[in-house]
Amino acid sequence: MKFFSGKKGFSFVEIIIALFVSIIFLGGLIYFASTTRVETSKAGNYLRALQIAQETIELIQSVPVKELTQSKIQLFEGSLVDPDSRKSVQLPFHADSVWQPQTKTYPEQYTNAWFYRKIKLEPVENSFPNSRFMQKIVVEVYWNEGKAPDKIESIGDEPDRMRKLALATIVFDEGEVY
Repeated sequence: MKFFSGKKGFSFVEIIIALFVSIIFLGGLIYFASTTRVETSKAGNYLRALQIAQETIELIQSVPVKELTQSKIQLFEGSLVDPDSRKSVQLPFHADSVWQPQTKTYPEQYTNAWFYRKIKLEPVENSFPNSRFMQKIVVEVYWNEGKAPDKIESIGDEPDRMRKLALATIVFDEGEVY
């Protein structure tokens, strides 16, 4: 048997270095992929919260202006998850509203983040002419990222959630003479 002395192979040190470089490269790719997945989930929850806030404002705007009181709009407040069944609650809507929901509950993606909404109705300051015909609506949507809250329903208290988004608008009573 003849051995070829001119042929070179890889040394043990070269194999260890190549293995180390490969592990660092693959570890970076795995870290990047998992971070991207988490950030995409957070962005999705943020967009759902924004949609819930916008939808709530539109639901409140469907209520006749004469009936806009804090007690009447509490119908739209609370958790979107039923504390007992841990499934979506029914969509709230005003009985006199022209709009009636096509689906009666939120999709399951909305229950995974434990969304909760609070609504504030405030008079607009007297710094504007005819401001007595305007009311400010602030919708605050709270949610969690991948963790169930200790208290699902937080009536009267600050909700037990990690994140918060607030959206505001002005409602103008067009039926008033000014």
